[in-house]
Amino acid sequence: MNRAQTVKNWIKKSKSFGLIYYYAGLFIVTVLKNIIRPNDKQILFISYSGRQYSDTPKEAYLQLKNDPNFKDFKMIWAFNRPVDFNDSELEYKVNANSPLFFFYLLRSKYWIANSSIDRLIPFKHSKHVYIQFWHGIPMKTLGPQEKGLAPLVRNWYNKVSFDYLFVYGDYDAGKLIEVFPKTKKIINKGQLRKKSYERQSDKNVDSIKSDLGIDVNKPVLLYVPTWRGYESTQQTKLSSSFLKELSQDYNVLYRGHYFSGIKLNSEVISVDNFSLYKLFRVADIMVTDYSSVFFDFSELLKPIYLFQPDIDEYREKRGLYLSNEDIQLPVAYSEDELRRLLKNKEYPIEQVGVIRDKYNPHDSNEAVVALKNILEVERLRN
Repeated sequence: MNRAQTVKNWIKKSKSFGLIYYYAGLFIVTVLKNIIRPNDKQILFISYSGRQYSDTPKEAYLQLKNDPNFKDFKMIWAFNRPVDFNDSELEYKVNANSPLFFFYLLRSKYWIANSSIDRLIPFKHSKHVYIQFWHGIPMKTLGPQEKGLAPLVRNWYNKVSFDYLFVYGDYDAGKLIEVFPKTKKIINKGQLRKKSYERQSDKNVDSIKSDLGIDVNKPVLLYVPTWRGYESTQQTKLSSSFLKELSQDYNVLYRGHYFSGIKLNSEVISVDNFSLYKLFRVADIMVTDYSSVFFDFSELLKPIYLFQPDIDEYREKRGLYLSNEDIQLPVAYSEDELRRLLKNKEYPIEQVGVIRDKYNPHDSNEAVVALKNILEVERLRN
């Protein structure tokens, strides 16, 4: 974890410094609002609070950038470290950790994000259009219902107001309106991130495998554990020795949460810097725990296994909306159980299809059309 992230976490967890940050930031934004006039043809994009060029904001950017109807729009990306993103697709970049970021935020009429874009300073934005593509279907509790949530983050959940909140389907529409009670309009048209699959051809997959040094004679197992956010008294992740054992039969790809850190043995391939949706195409199997990534992975109808040795502790300390009684996927509560599940040649792949159809039913083009309609409607209001 870098120094900037350490400072941010410290501010979030401290009630006193969190209040100072919030009210100081709110004062500055209020002053700037009276000075800066929004540009009706400017959009600011951010993914995972400035950590990545990825996910639905990236798909939204590509869809709009390649549409002649939006050729006169200025499209800006915000990153915590812009120097890390020298992609030729990105014409305009801004440092999300710089005070100048709020100038670009207020100057842009449209905001497109998959998490907080306002740096946890929720403020009224009557002259702006806040479009939120939340980054996953809620399996674990979020917002006011989340246990042990930092005061500054809890305040953001309670006060932030999205003009448009895109959801996968009826399930997350019901959950997210509870998490974000000030949302003005729910757009139940699915998520643009499905477009990522369409952009990954078989040639792309072969190229990714080559880049990762994958042995084409072994299947690919993608391991995606989530971050706990508390000190656990139980095993939470697969052990290094078990990952090493798995690497004898699989190419093991490890994708950790951006808040977590782990030292991997040489047999395991770290893929933290690769797009999840590229990895989904490459992987033959997914192993996760409480991460919502399996909802997106279900689109490809591949086997998914859950590893939950700390289920009781996780339910108590973090909280869950859905348990495996709801999901009905193969679940292991120990490494021995997971070993047996992986060796079993029979897999209930039809259940993966049930999950896809229930939780993620929309075609990706529905979200594309909805996003462009929103921009057109808002443009006509000027």
